[in-house]
Amino acid sequence: MAGRHLSSLTSRERPLYTSPILIFSLPLLSLCFIIFFFSSSSTTSISSKSSISHPNPNPNFEYSFVKSLENFLTTELPKYYRQVEDDTVTTIDGESVKKLDDLIWSIENERLYEESSFFPSASLPIRVYVYEMPAKFTYDLLLLFWNTYKETDNLTSNGSPVHRLIEQEALKWVTDQPAWKRSEGKDHILPVHHPWSFKSVRRYVKNAIWLLPDMDSTGNWYKPGQVYLEKDLILPYVPNVDFCDGRCLLEIESKRKTLLFFRGRLKRNAGGKIRSKLVALLGGTEDVIIEEGTAGEAGKAAAQNGMRMSIFCLSPAGDTPSSARLFDAIVSGCIPVIVSDELELPFEGIIDYRKMAVFVSSRDALQPGWLLLYLRSVTPSLIKEKQKYLAKYSRHFLYSSPAQSLGPEDLTWRMIAGKLVNIRLQIRRSQRVVPESRSLCTCDCRHANFSGPHPIS
Repeated sequence: MAGRHLSSLTSRERPLYTSPILIFSLPLLSLCFIIFFFSSSSTTSISSKSSISHPNPNPNFEYSFVKSLENFLTTELPKYYRQVEDDTVTTIDGESVKKLDDLIWSIENERLYEESSFFPSASLPIRVYVYEMPAKFTYDLLLLFWNTYKETDNLTSNGSPVHRLIEQEALKWVTDQPAWKRSEGKDHILPVHHPWSFKSVRRYVKNAIWLLPDMDSTGNWYKPGQVYLEKDLILPYVPNVDFCDGRCLLEIESKRKTLLFFRGRLKRNAGGKIRSKLVALLGGTEDVIIEEGTAGEAGKAAAQNGMRMSIFCLSPAGDTPSSARLFDAIVSGCIPVIVSDELELPFEGIIDYRKMAVFVSSRDALQPGWLLLYLRSVTPSLIKEKQKYLAKYSRHFLYSSPAQSLGPEDLTWRMIAGKLVNIRLQIRRSQRVVPESRSLCTCDCRHANFSGPHPIS
């Protein structure tokens, strides 16, 4: 195959995966990754030293998605645009699938018996194969996206042509690959970081690992059995406001006079209907600001200033359980008050969100007077503690180019590495189980994730 093999760096000073493709290409394109081999990687905790070693953004890194995309298209893209023959399959046969399976088995077998540190190990790289897709699926669409949206303040792509153009053709291209046929997609990674992404073809690619903004177990966006935590991965939104670094946090510490702040769309669908109910309960209250959000630089400045002047920032569900408001609050040093019963969070196997956020059930939040009484009861010492963890954890939500150690790109691959054993189990088991001999193990049925308030201590 003509694509690229990318290996990670496992040094504590470098991210597990350093390619900027993750943050630029995946939200926009139908790029696929195939996982040939992962090393297992410890993701249980992040030490205090490693988490706060870089409290301020590195001036040599680019944190703006728009500027990074522009740099990629004008500087990096011409270097290898159409220089590599793509991986389009011309002949589909079982022999190529068998050869690939034998090759992968041989590599795994050699590592298992000849390398004592093979499993489990944090010293070996994560090796990922990136398909070289035809330019019409990749670079041409990046250029289309850039030319279409570079003059607008709203870079969201709700149902944009970028998504609709690629789904059917990209599906056939990917599922024709011997690697896909070998595993039925179980070792592939697909970007589904918008509720409408791949919507017309999801049933054909549900075995793959999906990179998602949330799970939405209500069924409004994803069908039962399509998404679940054992298979898929939640990624954070790109923050809409500027990062408040260590110096910024010190300067505004004494200026946080507002108890609770929210600026965003007040009327949403599905689970987001709770927003209008909260507005009715909280509106007009002293030291509480609830505002309708607006697009553009003025709207961004108003949201950013409001969050930096507030102790708590309301983060209710939107059309889906997740909301960009959560990540805006985190990088602003404003304690998120999460009111979203079905929410799943990024990198929760690594980050303990209870340290920096307040979780409130919808039932409690809608009791008249309950939420404000609860927030006013939070002690100054606990507020300081949560603000400390906000400063400590904020780096995990800052996409950058190039990717940084313990940034969201790095944590994404750490989380995926933890799925290695189950991926292998599912592939090998599906290859040998007699069809219809018994029910295959599935994760179609899930208990809803109902969150409640964390006890004050």
